[in-house]
Amino acid sequence: MDILTRMFAGRAMHSQREVRDRAAQVIDRVIFDLGVDRFVQGTIRLDRRCRPQFSSAALAPGRDGVAVTLAQLVECVALRAAARAGADPQVMRLYTAAVVDSVLREFRAGSVRFRALPAAAPGVAASASGAVSTAT
Repeated sequence: MDILTRMFAGRAMHSQREVRDRAAQVIDRVIFDLGVDRFVQGTIRLDRRCRPQFSSAALAPGRDGVAVTLAQLVECVALRAAARAGADPQVMRLYTAAVVDSVLREFRAGSVRFRALPAAAPGVAASASGAVSTAT
């Protein structure tokens, strides 16, 4: 039974970079599926395994997590204004990146578990240095 639980459960994030990448994926997907207005009305929560999750309803922070109400972020207000003005897709990507940064800032401020994660996964630094040494 434990094998099935581990197989079907989402995996925990092991670095702040992984959380950032996953948050960017979640945000992009929600904007694509629901639109900017519905996105800004929602909440992104960091669960106890440091996985970002979006909800279109207001969420209370979990026992070990943090919840960010997106409408309260200045970056989300700017994203909504840019979308309503019909901004270019490249400009929208810049606003979306700013939203990701602000969400991570809130995660960092509210979650001890998130702050405890290393900046990057240990394997990333080792493989990057190995690639440099073999190229020379």
